[in-house]
Amino acid sequence: MSLEGDIRTALLAMDAVTALVGTSHSARIRPYMLDDRDDKTEEHIIVEVDEQRPQNTIEGTGGLTYADVNISCRAMTPTQARALAVAVKRNGTTPGTGLAGYGSSSTAFHSVLAGEAASHTLCAEDSQRAWYTVEQSYVMSFAESV
Repeated sequence: MSLEGDIRTALLAMDAVTALVGTSHSARIRPYMLDDRDDKTEEHIIVEVDEQRPQNTIEGTGGLTYADVNISCRAMTPTQARALAVAVKRNGTTPGTGLAGYGSSSTAFHSVLAGEAASHTLCAEDSQRAWYTVEQSYVMSFAESV
């Protein structure tokens, strides 16, 4: 599976996240952009894997990859965008169970929150509506697929 798919799977296992974006295949958690069928006025999460850096041991053996990942938590109000960001980062009120500090020997990846910034952008070039976004930057590590 791809890292984007593994992140989506992890987010779908977080109750605080699914309470805001839905569950299963209809959950508004998408890689790179929303689907045409998504309601763009509802809270949603965009997952972007920016760069992957394969790592080697001193012996030249690979197996671990580091990736820079952006998670965009978008909503129609700043309050909703911040609530979604907290759900992603901490699984609501449970630190250590969200993506910040996520990972154990049984998970597909490990992640560390590197930064967070709020912004807003127009929904379309000629739109009067804006998305409020909390951008979260993560560094994630995962085992290379063979």
